[in-house]
Amino acid sequence: MSLGTVVFVHGTGIRLPSYTSSFEAARKRAAENGIEANFAECAWGDPFGIQFEGYSLPGPPPEEKLREEAEDFARWAWLFDDPLFELDKLTIRDAAGAALMMGPPGSKPKWLQLWEEISAYEPSLATIQILKRGELQEFWEPAWALVVGSDVTCLAFERSAHELPQASGALARAVVASLHVHATAAGRPGPNRHLRNSLVQHLLHDWDQIVLAPSDFLARLFRRAATSTLRRHRDNFSAVALLPIGDILLYQSRGADVRNFIRETIEAAEPPVTVVAHSLGGIACFDLLALPNPPKVARLVTVGSQPPLLYEIGALASINMPTPLPLGFPTWLNIFDRNDFLSYVAAGLLNPARDLKVKDLEVKSGQPFPDAHSAYFTNDVVWEAIRDLMKS
Repeated sequence: MSLGTVVFVHGTGIRLPSYTSSFEAARKRAAENGIEANFAECAWGDPFGIQFEGYSLPGPPPEEKLREEAEDFARWAWLFDDPLFELDKLTIRDAAGAALMMGPPGSKPKWLQLWEEISAYEPSLATIQILKRGELQEFWEPAWALVVGSDVTCLAFERSAHELPQASGALARAVVASLHVHATAAGRPGPNRHLRNSLVQHLLHDWDQIVLAPSDFLARLFRRAATSTLRRHRDNFSAVALLPIGDILLYQSRGADVRNFIRETIEAAEPPVTVVAHSLGGIACFDLLALPNPPKVARLVTVGSQPPLLYEIGALASINMPTPLPLGFPTWLNIFDRNDFLSYVAAGLLNPARDLKVKDLEVKSGQPFPDAHSAYFTNDVVWEAIRDLMKS
């Protein structure tokens, strides 16, 4: 039995390439959770979002800061492609320097002692908690086995006997990169930059290794890579930051164009229509359905969205506190995550009688902000709730 049509409305800062990817992933995840419905695209960002080329931007940040960011970007881009990349580079160092650190005959060299200790490592309580926070704990064993089980890693320690902290740092980053690879292969988000750095630091702490700065050997490598990376990504960094803010400001002044586009999509869809809207898309859909002469919608699902906040502060285009929801407003499921600081609760504010017309649902992605804001549609709990709503 067909459940009608799901109109999938994106949020701020989204343009067609990323929307298409998200749309297809959402449709696939919905089908996996038993939602037998048509999916209708509603990509309003390109026709009605801001057009920005950066003419109004001030000059770039200090070159030193940009260089550091570019080097970090280059390092992790390579590691995500090959987690053993840094360790492999360490194996080609001159073995003569390492030979000087071998110690007296018959004794076990320090590099081998350290390698044996680290290879037997079990995550500390703090490291386990960080893995849980990023929902990465199930990937620890395969990620660790991939790195520690490689002959490359042991050889990197041998060739770095004169700079063991550098080998330890490369090993920690390799493990974190391997976690990212395993997570993304399973359709889950990898650790964000903050979580990556935190994991690396905790691993080095557990191994009693202190890395004050990259060795000259690795620093030169990433410095060269950063030169091209800096040119290639500087404008992209600015655009990515400004698109979301610009779309929000533009909606405040020209929201009718966005709402009319959504209306036309809804009216062309096979009923019954369920609107699933993220972030700013949820605001636009709420306004459309709360204003006079709304299109016919059976259910509204807002995800990581802000209508309750804007209602409370008097910033909606449709209704504001204490005006109640209009008669005929569709059943509304509002999904939020406490780690998503752009999500809010609606039931107690817009539906004080709590008669099931408006329902809040809390989900937990386990991601820190801002990753939590974009983690909803890979969460089966979200699609199970939407499925149950559509079948009720």
